[in-house]
Amino acid sequence: MSLPAVEKVALGAICALGLLVLFLDLPASRVPHRAEVLPPTRAALATAEADARAALARAEREAAAKAEGERLAAVQNPGETEDILPVGHGREEVFARCTACHSTAIIRRSGFSRERWDELMDWMTEKQGMAPLEGEVRTLVVDYLAEHFPPRRNPRNANPFLN
Repeated sequence: MSLPAVEKVALGAICALGLLVLFLDLPASRVPHRAEVLPPTRAALATAEADARAALARAEREAAAKAEGERLAAVQNPGETEDILPVGHGREEVFARCTACHSTAIIRRSGFSRERWDELMDWMTEKQGMAPLEGEVRTLVVDYLAEHFPPRRNPRNANPFLN
């Protein structure tokens, strides 16, 4: 079965056209269409720059807050032991009760009479929220403080003209 030459040429043209359609259509159907990317506007660049500066400032503030928190924790809880206080009856009780709120530095730099130490226990309970010390524990704490941290004869910051 032989086709005339004109039919052969027509059939060849149809096949070529079909292949051309397939060739041209195939990449378009398999490759996703990419939108044209436009360069960012000045406003978009300014917004991105402001966002980056704000993120950097936020990170710096968070780092500074963390460092300050660590510094305060070190000041409030310097890892003291009761050995920093003078040996004596009541040292353990003083250390346990006093360092719940502050370091021993405030105790060690103070010097008061027994009466003033006793008044301070009331003041700390009323004004600072300390758990009340009562009975033998209070007597033990006040006696220890009065014995080991009595009034000083010449306090370091005293006004010499008032003495």
